[in-house]
Amino acid sequence: MNSDIPPMQHDTTFKLLLKDKKELLLLIKDILKYKWADSIEEDSIEFDDSEFVTQHLSQLRADIVAKAKLKDTEVFFYILIENQSTVRRDMAQKILKYMVSLWWKELSKGAENLPPVIPIVVYNGINEKWNISTDLMEAFETFKDDVFRYRVVDVFEIDVKHILEQERDLLMPIVFYLEQVREDRDELIRRLFAVEKNLEKLSSENIERFLRWAYYIIRPRLTEEGREEYDRLSERVERGGGKNMGDFVSNVARLLDEAKTKDFNLGLQQGLQQGLKQGMRESQIKIAKKMILKGAKDEEIAEITELDIEEIKKLRKELLN
Repeated sequence: MNSDIPPMQHDTTFKLLLKDKKELLLLIKDILKYKWADSIEEDSIEFDDSEFVTQHLSQLRADIVAKAKLKDTEVFFYILIENQSTVRRDMAQKILKYMVSLWWKELSKGAENLPPVIPIVVYNGINEKWNISTDLMEAFETFKDDVFRYRVVDVFEIDVKHILEQERDLLMPIVFYLEQVREDRDELIRRLFAVEKNLEKLSSENIERFLRWAYYIIRPRLTEEGREEYDRLSERVERGGGKNMGDFVSNVARLLDEAKTKDFNLGLQQGLQQGLKQGMRESQIKIAKKMILKGAKDEEIAEITELDIEEIKKLRKELLN
């Protein structure tokens, strides 16, 4: 009997062997002995035959992709199996492509969390042992502790004062310092004066970037008239550079203060109007109740109090019950 089985036919046979729930469980539980393997729900195992299209429009198809769930959690994971009869030096890159494609597939479906992907290579080569590293992160040795962990830069928790004291041509500490108080106009004004010297030392490129930020953060907090003046001040800085920053800061501070005063007066006026309306309404209801108790008709009460008929009927029902 000829033992020289064609490679393609041999690979297909291996795929059929591993594309069975019980055989797959045998591989990961009894052969590879993964600690979590005993918790797999056998009924939850599904095999995925889909292809993945990369950003270069090339297609990837892993030999076997199985989706499964653990008994004690609702989180599912993928088992990715590649069958190889020769040693591939680019296996780490190939597996990473599969993993990224699987994650992208889940994200495109609206997944909020990335499922774990467990890569396995089944090697049946005769002429050579598998002698290359299985560490996917080996190429990122210097950064391996940071690649799959992200850090949070909370602008409101950062103290940038020591950087601002150096008065370097840096925009980030200025923006962070101002962002921290963007909802407090009084403190924003105070901090604008505090960073005036920093603003004067900015390069023309950073001044342009600062004005772009200020357009969306400071300008909307001004009155309509104030925004027109702000635009003129901004144009003056663009033409003259840092030497005009002092004038810009003092005038923008004034415009912010004027906007705050106008908002306060408007709020006070609205509060008074609301109070008057509330008082008038309470008086209307009080008169309506008295008229109901004296036997007046709904139409007559509505004419005198200017309340809706339906509201008067509701008051009548409350009083008479």
